[in-house]
Amino acid sequence: MSSDLGALMSATFHEAGHAHLVELVHQKDRAARRQLASVRLFAYDQDGCPRLDQTLDPGQEILDVAALLDEPARRHGRLLVVFDARYDPRIFPYRPHHYGYLHRQDSAVPPLYYAVNATLGGVPDRIGAVALNNFETYLFLDRPMTGHHAVAVGNLSRFAPADAEVVSYYEGVRHVETVRLAPKAHTEVKLEPERDGHRLRRVELKALFRMASYVVGRRAGGELVLFDHLFTYFK
Repeated sequence: MSSDLGALMSATFHEAGHAHLVELVHQKDRAARRQLASVRLFAYDQDGCPRLDQTLDPGQEILDVAALLDEPARRHGRLLVVFDARYDPRIFPYRPHHYGYLHRQDSAVPPLYYAVNATLGGVPDRIGAVALNNFETYLFLDRPMTGHHAVAVGNLSRFAPADAEVVSYYEGVRHVETVRLAPKAHTEVKLEPERDGHRLRRVELKALFRMASYVVGRRAGGELVLFDHLFTYFK
């Protein structure tokens, strides 16, 4: 494939029982119908074992993730879903984006519309770096939290395990939890809504390179009320 093509690697998570659509090409204009040069989808279980590897039609604009992955998700649990796309920068003057639509089937609540988390594909920002030099953060609204909240994090490295620190802040007081993930493995780190009478204000993820990361909020019955990726603010 031409070396002139740009690369876009993005990742999300899928659980059985959810309607889940991903808009593969977000940028559109009146003059031309833009499409990716190629798209390939991979899915991995929580231990990093591959459960799907499929080449997609690059002209397809909307992908039904649930149609592809509900069966393996029912057998293997939550899946890390990775999109490996190639695009021509002459066609896309700006880097293309993926957007997702997520909704539990037969639910009466509004669907969640989110930006699919762009990642670095398991490559450190600085070759030879050994410190946790990539920082991502998420701020919570100033209102009482209900339900269960967590950070879903996945390691997109091809060969090496990775450590990540999930740091939650309660009125300035830090709580740190460290996780170690094998290549393509993923987990959820639970976030307590309060500690010692102080509310959760923000959460940070620190890692060697940018990982797949989302803040997930659920009602007591499992209904999703929040699914949003963290934001890089310093490298």
